[in-house]
Amino acid sequence: MSKHHRSLFQPPERRTRADLAVTAAIAIGAVGLGLATWWGSDARDADLQVYSPRTQWSDNVSASAQPMPTAVEQAWSAPTKTRGLLVDARGGVGIEKADGTFEMLDADSGTPLWSYHRSEALCAAAIVWDQANLVYEGPKGCGQAVSIKAATGEYEATRDALAPQSVDVFHSRDKLGLISPKTVELWRSDLVRTVIVGNQEAPAKPNLQEHPECTFTSALTRTSLLATAQTCPGQEKKLVRLLKTVPKESDQPEKIHEFTVPAGSELVAIGQQAAVIYIPGNGQPARDPADNLGARFQVLNKDGTFQQYPAQVAPPLQPTPGGPEGIYEPQTADLAHNMTWFDGARLVAFKPGSMEPDYVVEGALGTGASMGQRLLVPTAEGIAVVNWTTGKTERTIPVDRGGYAGPVTLRVAGKTLVEQRGEQIVALRAIA
Repeated sequence: MSKHHRSLFQPPERRTRADLAVTAAIAIGAVGLGLATWWGSDARDADLQVYSPRTQWSDNVSASAQPMPTAVEQAWSAPTKTRGLLVDARGGVGIEKADGTFEMLDADSGTPLWSYHRSEALCAAAIVWDQANLVYEGPKGCGQAVSIKAATGEYEATRDALAPQSVDVFHSRDKLGLISPKTVELWRSDLVRTVIVGNQEAPAKPNLQEHPECTFTSALTRTSLLATAQTCPGQEKKLVRLLKTVPKESDQPEKIHEFTVPAGSELVAIGQQAAVIYIPGNGQPARDPADNLGARFQVLNKDGTFQQYPAQVAPPLQPTPGGPEGIYEPQTADLAHNMTWFDGARLVAFKPGSMEPDYVVEGALGTGASMGQRLLVPTAEGIAVVNWTTGKTERTIPVDRGGYAGPVTLRVAGKTLVEQRGEQIVALRAIA
């Protein structure tokens, strides 16, 4: 329904024939320019359909305050092509259908809220700032992006820029990042780039980047800190850089500190003052913090210092299937009480301040979620209810996954628990 508002400015009392002719010419020119721009853009191939927008989603939803279910049942399920679980905590779930259509579903019912389709392939997607941020392949690489409000299906922002042919996404609560072997960049909520790091194609100002010969393998960000890990030609060890997320010039990164770390290391967690790497070492758990041979964590601080902690041996850290070549995407979660990393066999919780390891949940199938003042962790038996202060499992909510035994990512959307099991999204509701 359209709304009519009185203009703040009254129209002129009299308009001459010349005035009308000039006005008509300007209008025709503006329409022609708009049509030419639209025809030459990829927006004309986009199809946004809004079915059932949600205007009542609360902006103050806290999963930690939700009551803890004693039992759950499947509410609905849907296939998806997305590499990660896309959830709006207020009550939405994003999926990519077989034909490439991106669809936002209501978490409670599975009802489509809106859908967006383009002829180009979807390179990557993430839900940040209560909006779905979709990155598409274009003639200049994976550089065409659009953001759509998750609840209502309204357009928020667009972006079209030169980009690599394959990218993966990572994000914090206030930044969206793209990583490829040669570049890492961060965007703010209007999709304007705040920083680009690496070997940029056709830079406006050349020779502003350090280590352009190196290749990125992982990256993480939180608040004002960006951490990147790289391999460099002729170097056995890796390079980890701590950088500002918003330098004065977006194409000139500002380094906080630079570390040389053992080969095979990857970023697995990040806080406001430090980043954490996992070092596989010799395949045995380090005996103590002084053991420089075994598997261990290193907390790399912004002031250039680091601390070392023994770690359980993780399965080999492999590049993300379907992602850019050589890029490891750590499965992490920024939860109410801890930063967590799923290493492929267990869930490791880090203290948010010091980033030292806090506790481990063995037998986890993926990252967990906060609900009812507890940490929920997917396991083979169901969903473990973990005391997020002590790390002790208090009980397990049974879940029948129909024989599925692979990785499980768990999130909370409104009052609904949402699992991604491979290429299937399953919503679980509490049984009264």
